[in-house]
Amino acid sequence: MKIKTITTWADYNYGASLQAYALLTYLQRQGHDVELIKFLPHYQTRMYNYMWVNPESKASRYWITRWIYRIAKFTQRLTTLKRKKIFDEFNFKTLNTTTATYRSYEELCANPPEANLYIVGSDQVWNVLYDAGRDPAFYLEFVKSGRKVSYAASFSYLNVDKTNRERIASSLSKFDGVAVREYQGRDLLQDMGIKSTWVLDPVFLLPLSEWNRLAAATNDAVYASSEKYVLVYDFERNDHLKSFAQEYARRHNLKIYAITDKYPLKYAHKNFKKAGPKEFVRMISGCEAFISNSFHGTAFSIMYHKPVFVFSRKRHKVNSRMESLLTLFELKDCIVDDNTDHNRLLNRYFDWERTENIRREQLEVSIGFLKKTGV
Repeated sequence: MKIKTITTWADYNYGASLQAYALLTYLQRQGHDVELIKFLPHYQTRMYNYMWVNPESKASRYWITRWIYRIAKFTQRLTTLKRKKIFDEFNFKTLNTTTATYRSYEELCANPPEANLYIVGSDQVWNVLYDAGRDPAFYLEFVKSGRKVSYAASFSYLNVDKTNRERIASSLSKFDGVAVREYQGRDLLQDMGIKSTWVLDPVFLLPLSEWNRLAAATNDAVYASSEKYVLVYDFERNDHLKSFAQEYARRHNLKIYAITDKYPLKYAHKNFKKAGPKEFVRMISGCEAFISNSFHGTAFSIMYHKPVFVFSRKRHKVNSRMESLLTLFELKDCIVDDNTDHNRLLNRYFDWERTENIRREQLEVSIGFLKKTGV
């Protein structure tokens, strides 16, 4: 079967790249002719557009503040160009994409890629706080013929206004199957009159042997540590996370390694500023515990049976996806907020046999949904 997938994938985010890879690889392993639509709207690619200034920001008010912002952005991005190169190599060489590039929904409508089945998802493709969640492309409105389904699509933000609810319900009523990544998304759609299935994120579709193969593809010896370490991925400079990581490392006699996107964490023994998607998986597979506010980092920790501690995010308020994932795997008490007692978690027992049973059960549901679509 000829399948085209569409998702957010080129915004230099570990989870975005890895979930796109996972769904593509799974479908290919089933014998299908599958490609990721190379959809690169400006709102996903402007990270390295130094001239772009958010018109809603304070920096956009005056010409001098716009230029100060642009210079600061240019300077900051210079420090991340090596990381960008690693991501670009993964996204544009590892992922099997369409030959044609589409920069807008209008371009998709003018010349839609042909397929028997179109799949939208995973990740936050329906989060109306973001541009993607308001883009008709991620509701497959460009499709002229062929079946339409979603797989593990995520809202994350649940306070969807009436206008967006009506628009979303209208689009999804034309789908042949709808599957979401969080139970909250399933409940939200039920309120809209749309029946859906709660499924696992695509990264769970692949066996660990597949992820080990991908992780081993990085040749940089710096990621092959002989030290035992707790891995931190903190993109909000969370002081509570910092204190917990330091106490966990001290109590378990571990080094602190940190994956850093923009700035080094001063309390870490090692900061890894050039890690791409492959390196991200490799470092989680080798750690003794994972401390973060990353959804996909949490997912890989569960798959690799690593003690995981998830800190509530403060800025973007998209904690529903964490709560859903950890509730599913009976790890909800691993969500840490300002009122959490550290002592309760520092020596927490993880029943990985129970975790594996849940994963197998939910994998049957997830694969069962895909089979119903003909995959």
